Amino acid sequence: MTEELCGVCKKKPAEQKCSVCGVPLCAECVKEVAIENPGQRVLGVLTSPLKSGMKKQKVCEKCLKEVDFVE
Repeated sequence: MTEELCGVCKKKPAEQKCSVCGVPLCAECVKEVAIENPGQRVLGVLTSPLKSGMKKQKVCEKCLKEVDFVE
């Protein structure tokens, strides 16, 4: 079984995929973006103390620069 290589550095085995474009990423090339989860707020007030008002996406460097993560 062959391991899939990172689509960015092409050197290390991929551990996950970019949540935007789907390119395979190694641990060093993955970037994490925290965006506000609009479903958790009503009129700016957090609706559930148990759920985070932020959600995290793991993306590649290209998508980090090109995609507008404001929801």
